Amino acid sequence: MSRRRLLLVTSAAFAVMAPLAGNAVLTHRAEQRIDRVAACRLAPVAQVSATLDSPLAAVNMLGGSVGDVDLQADGLRRNGMALHLDAHLRQVTTGGATHGGSATVTIPYPQLTKRLPHPDSGPPWTPGTDGTGLILTGTAGTLGVPVTVHTDIAVHAGTLVVTPTELTVLGRTLPVATVRDDVRDTSLAERLKPRVIRFPTLPTGVRLTGARAADDGLALHLHLASGAAGTRPKAEGACAAR
Repeated sequence: MSRRRLLLVTSAAFAVMAPLAGNAVLTHRAEQRIDRVAACRLAPVAQVSATLDSPLAAVNMLGGSVGDVDLQADGLRRNGMALHLDAHLRQVTTGGATHGGSATVTIPYPQLTKRLPHPDSGPPWTPGTDGTGLILTGTAGTLGVPVTVHTDIAVHAGTLVVTPTELTVLGRTLPVATVRDDVRDTSLAERLKPRVIRFPTLPTGVRLTGARAADDGLALHLHLASGAAGTRPKAEGACAAR
């Protein structure tokens, strides 16, 4: 290759790479800014990480938008619990508003124990998963026989209703309805009744839509309406995007 041709190829490469490099720099700065604003609005929180979905985020900023944003937060402290947040925000503006989105808040099982209503009698249940759903483990009877309760989870009026469906004891799995009717242990029958898990009032525009038992905790699925993304009233001014 001649020197002149080499120079032309090199110049062309720089011409292509320069805008891409500039876009990467602006994208990184935008993500850092979103990190700071989100950490302020979600405080107290241990760590926040934002990722812009669009490869042309810098171009979108000219129109007042950074595009879609994926947001993760660890150590989100609420009501004495340490939670994990995964959110997808649609069409986030440079002013911090969104066009809606979705989020998943995961409550680790040890933290969920604090939210489960304790039965009036008998030891409390320990929540977990068998890979297919939410289970409650504990003991029953005067001999403390290990039992596993399989449950269904439903959303009702912003609360979670945990309904026991089956009971596994000594290698046998029985329908809870049968156990409640036949068991002589009235305390066990009481503990097998549906339980309602109540949560603090969600921010305006945030709605609980479902839940599932994940490997690391109970995952709550949320719908986010258009508007500011889960801001706390006292933080509106102090956490403004800048």
